[in-house]
Amino acid sequence: MNSTLLNISGKIDSSTIAIYDTVSTIANQLAIPFVVVGASARDLVLHYGYGASIQRATVDVDFGIQVPDWQAFMLLKEKLVDKGYKETRAQQRLISPENMPIDILPFGQLEDEEANIQWPPDGHSTMNVLGFQEAFSSARVIRIQDDPELDIPVATPEGMVILKLIAWMDRPSDKRDKDAKDLIYLFNTYEKVPEINKGLYEDQELMEQYEWDIDLAGAHLLGINAKNIATDQTYKAIYELFMDQHESLTRGLLKEEMCVHIDSEYERNEELLNAFVDGFTQYKPSQ
Repeated sequence: MNSTLLNISGKIDSSTIAIYDTVSTIANQLAIPFVVVGASARDLVLHYGYGASIQRATVDVDFGIQVPDWQAFMLLKEKLVDKGYKETRAQQRLISPENMPIDILPFGQLEDEEANIQWPPDGHSTMNVLGFQEAFSSARVIRIQDDPELDIPVATPEGMVILKLIAWMDRPSDKRDKDAKDLIYLFNTYEKVPEINKGLYEDQELMEQYEWDIDLAGAHLLGINAKNIATDQTYKAIYELFMDQHESLTRGLLKEEMCVHIDSEYERNEELLNAFVDGFTQYKPSQ
């Protein structure tokens, strides 16, 4: 985990802070490690942390929790219900007392060999949680409140982009368009991170490769850095998509779904995706 503190105190509304406070307190009491993921992680890091424009309103808060079994997952849910959270038909979803949906997404020892989890009680509903370990391991600590201090681990852009690619491959076709559009947002905003921006301008060779187009160079560097945190299993899954070796999905389909208005955006999005792929598919050292 990146221990460098990013302080965004004063930028988050009190209702959202209350959610982070409650989940963090209960998870810590139960010794359950967690990481903020999804759109809420994107906004905390890139918008509130580094000033990138907000893509769309965040309507829920997502947490990845590292648990040994379903009993630990259920216990955390029970503790949240005791604090006024309401259960829903979806196993992972609760409604906070502030009326905001939150998703609690388990990963860890309850995964099978293909990184799938089988939701109880019958296991018929499955979810792929590939990439959650990387998002957790590479998370950055963000201070969302100074008084009293409240620090939470949040997925970095490298972790986010891995999760978004896996989600796009895992979701039904009618639910994955937002994942594709989130990828473009990450490609376009990665250079907003100060240390990334500084590194890009110091890498003259990379910038010249993209004719000093900082967004394209940033997408390429994001690919390199995402590759460097990916496990071999995660890397293989994403590599197969990019090389059109996936059983049903293609890189071309991903390009299409990244576009809101295909005619005006397809060419630019193709350039951004190609830059990311070029970075991601460079030689990957074995882990």
